[in-house]
Amino acid sequence: MAFAFPTFRAVANLAVAVCAGHAQAHVSYTGRNFGTFDGVSSASVTISNQTVTGNWGWADATDATFDALATSGDTLRLGDTHKARAFRFHLDTTADVTFAVSAKADATATSVGGLLPGFSVHRGLAAISPYAASQTALASSADYDYSAATTAWRTSWAQANIGAAADASATMGAWNAMGDFAMGGDGDLPGDPAQLSMFLFQGFGADTDLDGTATATLRLASGDYTIFVGGNDILDKDLPSGARAYGMSATLSVAAVPEPETWAMLGIGLAGVALVSRRRRVVSAG
Repeated sequence: MAFAFPTFRAVANLAVAVCAGHAQAHVSYTGRNFGTFDGVSSASVTISNQTVTGNWGWADATDATFDALATSGDTLRLGDTHKARAFRFHLDTTADVTFAVSAKADATATSVGGLLPGFSVHRGLAAISPYAASQTALASSADYDYSAATTAWRTSWAQANIGAAADASATMGAWNAMGDFAMGGDGDLPGDPAQLSMFLFQGFGADTDLDGTATATLRLASGDYTIFVGGNDILDKDLPSGARAYGMSATLSVAAVPEPETWAMLGIGLAGVALVSRRRRVVSAG
């Protein structure tokens, strides 16, 4: 994919958006590292003291709610990672991973309840200190949606997915909750994909029955992973509640992938049960 530099209009529009209330927070995993799992022994870790700003960030990042008529408030593509919380973990080998996140009003002293969570699992990590040497005149930093490197990627994404005339101003941020995306920091060279952190989509979970919980189980290969969590209520975007700190509790459980022999034995056992059941039906019929 060719990377294009943002136009002056895009930069100006983004600057206005930032001044209008986009905090320059960067993607981090502070207090949200589930740790390393060997993938052989079963393990479960819970982090229950986190919040996310707004109840709509994940829905906004799926683009499934995109509405050009602005009836839902979702008028830009992609999402803003400032409206997410990023968790991380590492697998030493392929394993079955279950992630569950639930609303938790008392997660912090100032959090509120009512989160309708959604989350996406991506292979890859954001930049972690100590950062790579800067390739620009700016000091290296963590990744964020409005860095020059991320803005260039957003322009490239917009041109490839919306139209040749599109630029970064057509996007809310870099977060693609249903696909791959990339981000960079202040020290990363705009237009150079090798400078970016890549997030490769693996799967998702979402609260669709309004019970305050989202969960999913995925079989994942060895490597580093990021889970982005946000709200799944797009209608909250234009409400005063859209800026609240919604409390949550998240649990990551890891289990070994069953050996082929285990599946074979299970199949033999089920076949035996079926045979006995069939014989009993034959005897009863006789």
